[in-house]
Amino acid sequence: MAEGDLVARFARRLRLFDANADGAVRHRDVVAVAERLVRGFRLDPASTGAQRVRIAYETLSLVLVSDYGDPARDEVTGTGLAAALEADPRRTAELGGRLARADAVAVRECLARIGAQVKAEQVAEVVVALGAHPGDLPVIQRVLERDGALLPLASVDRVFADYFAGCGDPRLYGRR
Repeated sequence: MAEGDLVARFARRLRLFDANADGAVRHRDVVAVAERLVRGFRLDPASTGAQRVRIAYETLSLVLVSDYGDPARDEVTGTGLAAALEADPRRTAELGGRLARADAVAVRECLARIGAQVKAEQVAEVVVALGAHPGDLPVIQRVLERDGALLPLASVDRVFADYFAGCGDPRLYGRR
């Protein structure tokens, strides 16, 4: 995979956080995703699972802004992220791991009540809640069903890690 294609995956994922589509992702945008997941999947707000989701995205937001963005403005832009990754391609693995872990935590915690195995459709619903276009749900579901209709919740990390390593399907977060 070309380095530019991989950077495009990161920029695509970053855009899903952009609440007002102005090209800048702010700390509050990322934290709002965590709260949307907690409410949308009816996690007890005081539960350990809800706290794990919040912490995963809080930490991710802090890294995005401090390492790839403008801390004074409390934001990161897609162009700023792309420039930072292109300037030092070794950073893609670190950031990819952080993004993958945060999204995997969201899936595991939001779907934990279902059991050890979940349907690809249920994981796709979490990806839509992360910001993917709702019309892309069938596409995301098909991507996830490559390994079967049921996915072990404990191994969902691999799906996201593969995406950010450039070897997973580029449509994991939808077509748009």
